[in-house]
Amino acid sequence: MSSLKDKIFSNKYLRWLQIFTNWLMQGILHADMSEKIYKIGFTLFFGAIFFSLFYFQFNISIFKSIVLGFIIAHTINWFVNCNFYVLFVHRMRWLKTSKPELFNQLTAIRQRLEKMPDKDWILYSVSHGGICKGTLNKHSDIDVSLIRKPGLKNMVKAILFYVKEKKYADIKGVPLDIFICDSPENCIQRSKRQKNPIVLLDHKNKVDDFYTDKLSMSIEEAKVLNGEKPSKDNN
Repeated sequence: MSSLKDKIFSNKYLRWLQIFTNWLMQGILHADMSEKIYKIGFTLFFGAIFFSLFYFQFNISIFKSIVLGFIIAHTINWFVNCNFYVLFVHRMRWLKTSKPELFNQLTAIRQRLEKMPDKDWILYSVSHGGICKGTLNKHSDIDVSLIRKPGLKNMVKAILFYVKEKKYADIKGVPLDIFICDSPENCIQRSKRQKNPIVLLDHKNKVDDFYTDKLSMSIEEAKVLNGEKPSKDNN
């Protein structure tokens, strides 16, 4: 018996529901607390601005001002914080991707992480999902977790990197699901305790402290696992 998700994917009319649910929820339910605070705060902040504009400047009723303010603010939130290719490639399956595109994006993220002058905000970064199982296909996305250190300043820096990477991926047309994790344990739980993450940044040599089976891999090893040739330059 196919799952509800499979039924939605197989029905060209029901697939449209993915757009509405993606706009409404925006990954908030399964996000860590810092990501929840950011996304909810984003909508509330801009919602208050638009509410004030409609209510005080245009004399629209309180109810309509609240509704309009929420819709506009939440839509701005969606455009800023959503990766649309996750929606169109991975969830709705309207578009396709390729293994080289996914690996190129993952390599670019690793390089940007390594070249950051300030790494004080991040403990490490890894990738999980089908890419670690060797099951990449034309409708896959890549999952990247940023395990941040505690503190408001570190949360803000994590959010800035998170938003920039989502927009870089959208520009490239690559489905990227990137998460801010408030602790290593939250990251491990999100991946359903997957034991062999791809290491993108481990400048403090912390990954093996939390993945005690020591099965973590490099991007090049993940390429081989997914039937791709490793790059000649492994840096």
